[in-house]
Amino acid sequence: MRIISHNRIGSVYSDEKNIKGAVRQYHYSIPLARMIGDSNDLADAYSNLGTLYNNTKLFDSSLFYHFKALDIRILQANKKNIAITYNGIGLTYKSHKEYDKAIDFLKKSLAMRIEIKDKKGEAGSKINIGNVFNLKKDYNKALEYLIDGTNLAYKNKYGDFYCNGLLGIKNSYSIAKRWKECTLAWDKYKNATDSVKGEKIKKDILELEAKYDSDKKDAGLKLQEEQIKSKIAENTKQRILIIASVIALLMALIAVFFIYRSFRLNKRNAIQLAFKNHLIEEKNKEITDSINYARLIQQSLLASQTMLNENLKEHFILYKPKDIVSGDFYWAAETNNGFLLACVDCTGHGVPGAFMSLIGKENLDKAIVSSSSPKQILSELNKGVKRSLNQNSGNGNRDGMDAAIIRIEKQGDGMSKVFYSGANRPLMIIKKGSNTVEEIKATKQAIGGFTSDEQEFEEHELILEGGDSLFLSTDGYADQFGSEKNKKMTTKRFKELLISLQNLNSAQQKTRLEEFFNTWKGKNEQLDDLLVMGIRI
Repeated sequence: MRIISHNRIGSVYSDEKNIKGAVRQYHYSIPLARMIGDSNDLADAYSNLGTLYNNTKLFDSSLFYHFKALDIRILQANKKNIAITYNGIGLTYKSHKEYDKAIDFLKKSLAMRIEIKDKKGEAGSKINIGNVFNLKKDYNKALEYLIDGTNLAYKNKYGDFYCNGLLGIKNSYSIAKRWKECTLAWDKYKNATDSVKGEKIKKDILELEAKYDSDKKDAGLKLQEEQIKSKIAENTKQRILIIASVIALLMALIAVFFIYRSFRLNKRNAIQLAFKNHLIEEKNKEITDSINYARLIQQSLLASQTMLNENLKEHFILYKPKDIVSGDFYWAAETNNGFLLACVDCTGHGVPGAFMSLIGKENLDKAIVSSSSPKQILSELNKGVKRSLNQNSGNGNRDGMDAAIIRIEKQGDGMSKVFYSGANRPLMIIKKGSNTVEEIKATKQAIGGFTSDEQEFEEHELILEGGDSLFLSTDGYADQFGSEKNKKMTTKRFKELLISLQNLNSAQQKTRLEEFFNTWKGKNEQLDDLLVMGIRI
């Protein structure tokens, strides 16, 4: 019952745009569902998180939870829920502008809904597919699906779907510059929208009238009933007093019996509850102790401070896991061609993210055996992660990571040559005396997951002078919600903060960054792991 409550409260928070509250409630329900083995509610929680993260543009997290829900629902063989999950994955790819993948999953959802004769779902899937083809500028395909889905919605009186379909048809004609059909479709859409609203208002009025008539009848019956009761009371007052006395005595005896029985039951339940609470506390302590020990293991695998101090003139690392262990990690290695440094953001956080970080660290260590080039290291890391997770075997696992790698070669006169390559994570540079941030864009592909084994990553060569600063980070800092208006910090505000700290040394920069983050976050929950690395040449 608590699981259902958390999921429903999460849905209310989501409707009210309370992202933090919704995420918290859905995450509360996950360990409870696992504890009692309730796979239905566990899949619902994962699916809700997938939809929520898609709405907040956290697409990797959205896909991560949608695929976890899909794994469960495939085992349950519930075709209706599988179709819902396929639809959610397709909409996430649509938001991420991966239109071919979006169409693939939306068609899977459509085929399953046709199979189980879910007419409303069939109409929705066809309209969704048509809207994706609109985004691909393929208006012929778009019209094929949109007209089919809109007609089905009209036939079955799915008002909102019908309006959405007409809007999509209007957009198709607009893309094709068929202005006459576009105008007709728009008129239909406006009329349909007004009609749907009118039907809802009419229905509300009829319900109010029915309630009024019912209340009026009830009031008349109640008045008659009171009059009859009054006459009976006057005629039988003495009988009622006698009966009432007997009933009162019986009620008192019954009350004494139930009070005593309740006392006995409460005492027994209190003993049982105390024992169960003790067991839960012991289990929680064992789990927490295990995770704390895992944190020590994870921290021992991070680049050592001694190595960093020996190879970097001035630097800082701000590392704040969301949970005890982290999916973000930093890595370094000394080579004959310079000093390598990596900033990595794995899928998820907590224990799942920590497992991914171990896989990432192991494959980074293997990659530098064959090359010290950042782009080659990323290529080998991509292949290694996919191999470690058996992703080429079609097992459904699509976890991965984003990463940025630099190699610093010290030159004469305080100059340094820097080689950079990134997978979804950029390199930010602030030149000495400058008040702007120069951002070197990353290759728009993740490590592992859906990325091909043949993916190549772009490498940049830079010449930097003494006093220039480099910054690598995961998305945890800029994506944090907070402030009085509960807004996302954003990369723009993060860059402005970095510029304001340029006259401070590295230790002071780290302190100010941490203070600003804590102030911005306030009483909100930290949404993700956090890693910011700063190096001054």
